[in-house]
Parts: sequence; structure tokens; C-alpha cells
Amino acid sequence: MKKLVLMAFAAFAFSCSSDDGGSSNNNGGGNNNNNDTGVAYIKGKMDSVAFDHTFNNTANDTFLYNALAGFSGEGFDRWYYYGGSVMKFNPPQFAPEFAIGWNNMYFGQGGDETGETAAFYETVGDLPSNFLTPAQDDAHNPGLEITYKAQDGTFYTSKAGAQTGSTLSVSDYTQGMSGGAKTMTVKGTFSCKLYNDEDPSDMIQVTDGKFKLILSEFN
Repeated sequence: MKKLVLMAFAAFAFSCSSDDGGSSNNNGGGNNNNNDTGVAYIKGKMDSVAFDHTFNNTANDTFLYNALAGFSGEGFDRWYYYGGSVMKFNPPQFAPEFAIGWNNMYFGQGGDETGETAAFYETVGDLPSNFLTPAQDDAHNPGLEITYKAQDGTFYTSKAGAQTGSTLSVSDYTQGMSGGAKTMTVKGTFSCKLYNDEDPSDMIQVTDGKFKLILSEFN
């Protein structure tokens, strides 16, 4: 199974883009903020140290937001995923970056795109809270993956180890539109363990997590 994703950045506000590689993103710029009033954010504590990745869509933002949409595929079939990431505007690295995504949420038989658009609000209107293992993701089970890219480029993922005691709860869903595309703003809380994908003994404990993400349809 191959997951296809396009990372694109815009200087201000949201815009939709797509290519034949199988993804689309709505993008913007961000700024650190200690309250819950940002346009989008992922915040909490990593090994008891507070972090706050907040995007405010202002000219002096220091974080970028990406609404991620794409698919993994086998043959012509597609399994669509949705999520959002907030990353430090620190070119050329764009790190640290924190992302929350829900994989295998809509099955597009034979490459179906029209059905994905039509079903978007329903598809992301009741997001799962189960953390995926690699085997479950490869089997196209719907579920959750949280990732973190550190400043030095080290990549951590929830899929690389046990998630006993980890939680994610969505408390609010708000439908919207942006640039002609359907969106869903989701807010909630989470805790999890993030494992270095090259050294699972290197683990980060995330607690007191909060998120506000703007999900977008693929097409």
C-alpha cells in the first residue's frame, strides 16, 4: 500500500491545491499562542514540557497550518485520509511539526472521487479514536495516527509502539466551506505515546493535548 501526499505552503489564508499524486492541502501561516482562540492549533506537554503550535492567520505568524487530504491506494482503489498539521515556519526544515490524521476514512472503489466529495461531512462527522498499528493501517482499517517531526528531523509516530492509556476525544464539529471546498473544523483533547520510527526505545509521552484542526475534502 502506498500513501500519497503533497505538501504545499501558502503565505496567508487557505487555498486548495491538488495534483495527480493523490493529495490536496489547505494552507496558511501560524503563531505561538497561549490560549485556545487560534484558527488552528495542536498544544499540550511533551515529556512534561509545554508546547504550543498555534496558527492565527496573521502577517507575523511563526507557524504554518496544513489541512491534509489524500489517499493510499491499491490498484485503482483508494482509501482517503484527512488530518491537519501545524509546523514551525523555519525554512528549509519547517520543523518542529505536529500532525493528527485519520486514515482509511472513505473507500473510493475504482478511484471514485465524486462519492468522496458527496460523503465528506458524514465521513468526518464522527471520527474514530482508535490508534492504528502498521498492520491495521495496511489492512485499511479506519483509525488514528499522530506524528511529530523534531527540529533535528527525527520522526516520531503513534503507530510505532503500544498506546495503552492513550486517548483522543473530539468535542466539537463545525461544517464550513473554503475556496469552494467542504471543510470540517474539529476540536478536542488527546494524549499519546510517540515513538522514533528508527528507534522505538526513544519515546515521547504527550499529555494534556488539545487540538483544533480544519479538515478538507480531497477534491
